[in-house]
Amino acid sequence: MNRFPRLLPAYTHRLSNGLGVIVHPIPIADSVTVDVWVRTGGRHEPPEWLGLSHFLEHMVFKGSERLAPGELDWAVEGRGGVTNAATGQDYTHYYITVAAADLADTLPYLAEVVLRAGIPDPEFERERQVVLEEIRRAADNPDYTAYQLLMQTAYGEHPYGRPVLGTPESLMQLTPEVMRAYHRAWYRPESMTVVVTGGIDPERALALVEEQFGSSAAGPAPVSPPIPPQPRPQGILRRESDHARLEQARLKLAWPTVGIDDWQQACGLEMLASVLGDGRTSRLVHLLREQRGWVRAIGCSSLVLKEGGLFCIGAQLEPKDVARVEATILHEIEKLQQDGIGQAELDRTRRMLIHEFLFSAESPSQLAGIYGYYETLGGVQRIQEYLELVQSFTPAQIRELAQQYLSLEAYVVTVLKPTALDPAMASELQLACR
Repeated sequence: MNRFPRLLPAYTHRLSNGLGVIVHPIPIADSVTVDVWVRTGGRHEPPEWLGLSHFLEHMVFKGSERLAPGELDWAVEGRGGVTNAATGQDYTHYYITVAAADLADTLPYLAEVVLRAGIPDPEFERERQVVLEEIRRAADNPDYTAYQLLMQTAYGEHPYGRPVLGTPESLMQLTPEVMRAYHRAWYRPESMTVVVTGGIDPERALALVEEQFGSSAAGPAPVSPPIPPQPRPQGILRRESDHARLEQARLKLAWPTVGIDDWQQACGLEMLASVLGDGRTSRLVHLLREQRGWVRAIGCSSLVLKEGGLFCIGAQLEPKDVARVEATILHEIEKLQQDGIGQAELDRTRRMLIHEFLFSAESPSQLAGIYGYYETLGGVQRIQEYLELVQSFTPAQIRELAQQYLSLEAYVVTVLKPTALDPAMASELQLACR
């Protein structure tokens, strides 16, 4: 195995069938997390199969020819462990956390269902109803709706603009045969990485992974459907909607940026996001929430995906304040573009980001997620590069990024507002409250 240097002392290895393995021992830990990452998610689906990756995530837990539905959960949770999974646009991953002494007994169950998911017909129909209910619950969530409104507006026909959960219409078109074919195409060792973190000897961990995953045969690389380039707004692209369960409006401003292959720019944009909206002393939080009280909450993030990023500022506020808050955000961006930031502000941002990263890597499960995410999107070396780049940026570079990416004449803005009551209903509500 190769030792990954410096801050995060992981060992990396590649099995003969192409499977990537990352092992990070934590001698003082009593638990072990195994996280299996697959390089397929929402963006790899044809439009008519929308939601397939997430639906398959559910079906993996329904066993194989050798395991009945629920046996993985029984084997892990019956020993006090945890099983879970998640699907994104660029990945799907499955993980277990167990006592270190139970790893050898539980890993075979995880490998079996991930590599050889049976996708039984009766379970398929039952689980379809579960996923449809998940879609209905998500639609009732204002924050989910606001996020999807932004992504659809910002990405247009690009797959990143589509919901990972799919739609009721697309879910009803899926069949077990389609899902089995998708599983065979993508769940191959050369498209997967297994991460093991916690109280385990590295050589022992590698031997267990080799035993359970090494016999899986490699195959031809799957072919993704053609993906259009990430769109760039021409002028200000505005979209508004409403939501019955909303009490305060959700305002989001966004600018297309870079994908993970342009890692230096991506790291600088994360620093810029922290300057604007990370913590009480950041510019927008301090001005709009602490000083003026125009927003209930405000924050800034730089989303980095495989094929294109999005710099986003989001606020929760009263509908009457949307226009002035949007104008103030743009004014603060303009001030940053003109005047830049000071060294003290940059140093604060640098400390916050490094500490946030270190705090997010304290447990075996957190570490496994970090390793798997970075390796799946761009390579695990991005972790060390991130920590070094955050230390290297200058105030002038942050100002240049704001000038380059945060155009005041071309951006996306979405507003989700509470559904207005018609006059008759409002009168009835007032009478009922007297």
